[in-house]
Amino acid sequence: QFLVRVQHALTRVIKGVGGFSHDQWRSFQSERRTAEAKNFLDGDLIETFLDLKRPKAEEVAAIVGVSVDELSKRIEELQRLH
Repeated sequence: QFLVRVQHALTRVIKGVGGFSHDQWRSFQSERRTAEAKNFLDGDLIETFLDLKRPKAEEVAAIVGVSVDELSKRIEELQRLH
């Protein structure tokens, strides 16, 4: 649940690639249909938190309900796993 909240907060605070929303960017699209991406965590998006300037990082952390330092620490720990 924690990482889902982080991902949601990031999609609210930062702009998506090429001006697309994050949901549009990660959706599946073919000639026959378009399907939104569901039930997965975007590690690349979550790691972008570590590159945010302090004001944006504080905004994300406030939405999640933790300090910037705590959020940075938890994401860095996850980064070490891969």
